[in-house]
Amino acid sequence: MKENRYSRQVLLPEIGSKGQKAIGGSSAVVIGCGALGTHALSFLVRAGVGGVRVVDRDIVEESNLQRQTLFSEEDVGRAKAKVAEERLREVNSEIEIRGDVLDLNHANIQAVVKGATVVLDATDNMDTRFLVNDACVKLGIPWIYAGAVGTTGMVMPIVPEGPCLRCVFPTPPQPGELPTCDTVGIVNTLPAIVAALETTEAFKIMMGKEPTKELAFIDAWLGDLQRIKVRKNHECECCGKKNFEFLQARSRKLVVSLCGRNAVQIVPAKPVKGDLGPLAKKLARLGRTKMVDGLLKFDAKGVELTVFPDGRTIVGGTTDLAKAKSTFSKYVGD
Repeated sequence: MKENRYSRQVLLPEIGSKGQKAIGGSSAVVIGCGALGTHALSFLVRAGVGGVRVVDRDIVEESNLQRQTLFSEEDVGRAKAKVAEERLREVNSEIEIRGDVLDLNHANIQAVVKGATVVLDATDNMDTRFLVNDACVKLGIPWIYAGAVGTTGMVMPIVPEGPCLRCVFPTPPQPGELPTCDTVGIVNTLPAIVAALETTEAFKIMMGKEPTKELAFIDAWLGDLQRIKVRKNHECECCGKKNFEFLQARSRKLVVSLCGRNAVQIVPAKPVKGDLGPLAKKLARLGRTKMVDGLLKFDAKGVELTVFPDGRTIVGGTTDLAKAKSTFSKYVGD
């Protein structure tokens, strides 16, 4: 480790040389590579966290550039996780950095977070957060819940013994119940504030220090920060009863309209085996094809497809689920 690189952190009595060594020996998994994720990843990598892994299923869109700081105009259409990996390696070549283009689900979540010192939430939906909560409590891994929308955000460190996310939110909200960036917008300064608080709590965990046992509520527009005490619910299905129902789910959404986007995601019942070469060759006869970061991009006659290595496909240009399924069957297969 270059001594001068982290000297400003070592000077801090809250961290010091011992704390910096602990940070360097720690690993973090960041779930999501959007506004929160790009800021948190930058903080982690610049601080010298020994191993940093980011998991994200999406591609860069032009509207992301307003607040997602690791991307530029030339990255539009590329896989977020892969672009982030490249940018972060340029920032810090001394540490291990990994970007995975992955659709997180009950079948792979435990393998993704296993062995991490801490997991940071940077996702945009509660379903995934409940899944992360189950996995981290089950495996005994601290994680940090964080969200940002409009001008307000929340941060809550969660330790395995609780209180956990389900002590605060016993059941997932109904679709459309919570606001999203696509429905109410977001001020681009908010994710940096929320990610800063979230990552600071992660540093505490890495150094073996007690994280803040409260839910922080931030209003960036008003410059307000409030803390709410959260008590463990001993009847909590997750940290109380150890009923990890989100990990036990056996069904996966096959077709889902992507919130705020003119697109539909389709997950095949059986993952694709092998590479996408044969499919690319077949589609090349029907329109324009391009391989980017292991993703297959296809465009022809108003049809826009992004096919991921496991066969997951985003059908662009429509929110009609039936039309999307028909397009998928026609070009990719059942």
